[in-house]
This record gives sequence, structure tokens and C-alpha cells, in this order.
Amino acid sequence: MRFRYWLLLIALGPATAFAAWGDGCKFRADRAGGEDAKGVEKVVIRTGAGDMKVLGRSNAVRIEARGVACASKQELLDASKINVRREGNVVYVETDLPQNQEGWSLGNDQAYIDIGIALPSSIPVEAVDSSGDADFEDLKSLTLQDSSGDLDIQRIAGLAEINDSSGDVDVDSAGSLRVSDSSGDLELENVRGDVEIVLDSSGDMRIGKVNGSVRVRQDSSGSIRIEDVDGNVDVDSDSSGDIYAGHVKGYFTVSQDSSGTIEHESIGGKVTVPGNKDVE
Repeated sequence: MRFRYWLLLIALGPATAFAAWGDGCKFRADRAGGEDAKGVEKVVIRTGAGDMKVLGRSNAVRIEARGVACASKQELLDASKINVRREGNVVYVETDLPQNQEGWSLGNDQAYIDIGIALPSSIPVEAVDSSGDADFEDLKSLTLQDSSGDLDIQRIAGLAEINDSSGDVDVDSAGSLRVSDSSGDLELENVRGDVEIVLDSSGDMRIGKVNGSVRVRQDSSGSIRIEDVDGNVDVDSDSSGDIYAGHVKGYFTVSQDSSGTIEHESIGGKVTVPGNKDVE
């Protein structure tokens, strides 16, 4: 990830610090936008190519977006913008890039915007991100649709609902979790409520320190490791890969498993696994 000094960027305003991080970008310029947060009930973020950091702050009174546009040609830079607008009680933060505009064809050229967004931590966030790494911290709740790039999500007070196509997903501290993931590893921990994995197509999965229950509805490939759960653990369908459950206060159930071993220890309730499986 290109960003190392997010807090400094957001505090100081102009994104001049990016100039030190050479990445072969020939043309670059600061971009910014903002809206007053009074009466805002939701922030909707729509970003294209580039890295992103979204940070909630308890003392914030505005929604601020700041970043750097980067392009291989001046005309592409001129067409790369950050737009912040308010419609009723919703604020929209969007990156406008030439490759997303009708009639543009970049070929071997490039254009992207690395963006940092600060907002009150009491406002829910919905985000759609097409490519690049993304961080989300200290938010009331998060609904995220991500196409590619790694995700780092920390301290979400309520539900974090994540739909990710590719890239690793790392969540540390959330009220509850619902995740669909096509490829990449999942590492989820410190969840106060329930964890639901709707679909995981490939990649390893590790879930730990959950105050509620854990349910994996469908997992295609990769290992599953679940431990330190106060509630129950259900694995509805697993195609391949080993399964481990440990230190679970409730029951542990695997309904369907095609290949791989099943291992468990320190299960407080009943253990139920397919009859043809070897259990360690």
C-alpha cells in the first residue's frame, strides 16, 4: 500500500506528502472535497482505481476527502477528480476517473486517485471500491463491495458486511460480521456478535475470539480454523481443505464435507460431523 502517513495527511490537508513516494507517475495533483456532517445519516463512497483509507473520528464535524490524482498524461490528470456532494441526509464521496467516462480508452496509459476520507464515527458507511487496497477504521457500521485489493478493517461498532472478489480480508474488532469472498485469505477476530460466512470460494480462513456464534454456509477450498467462540460453530458445506474448531463453548457441527480432515478440541456442546469422516 502506498499510504503510510494517513493521519498526517488528514490533519494537514494538502496531500503533498505523496510526492515523496515515486511510483512512475508522471503527472500528479492534489484533490479534495468536503461537506458539513450535521444531519447526515449515511455516507456513500464510490471509488475506482487507487488505494483508499476511511477513518471515523469522534470529534469530526465534516466529511472530508483528500488525496492525490496520478496519471501518465496531463489530459488524464485533468479528468481525474474527487467529488463530494450531499443529497438530503446522504453524502456521496466519489472518484471520477477518465477510464470510467464514456469515450475514453486508456490503452497503456494510467490514471488513479489515492484517497483518504475522514468522517464522524457515528455515521454508517456504504462503500463500493473497484481496485486497490482499502482500510476502514472506527466506523459505526460498514457495507462494502470490493472488486480487488487487500482489505484491512478495524473497530467497526456494528455490522460489517463485506462482499469481496479478490484479495485478503483482515478484520479486527467488529460488532458482527457477514462475509462473501471469492478469493484470498480471511482473518477475522474480536467480534462481539455473530460471524456469518455466506460464501468463500478459495483461500484459507481463520476466525477467532467471537462472543457470538460462527456459521460457514459454503466453503469451496482452503482450510478453516475457528477458535475461542462463546456460541456455536456450524459448517454447512465444505468442498476441500482441513477444518479445525477449538475452545468452543457451544456445539460444533459439520453438515457436509467432501475432503480434508476434521479436528476439534475443547468443545462445550455436542460434536456432529459426517459419518464417513475421520475426526481427530
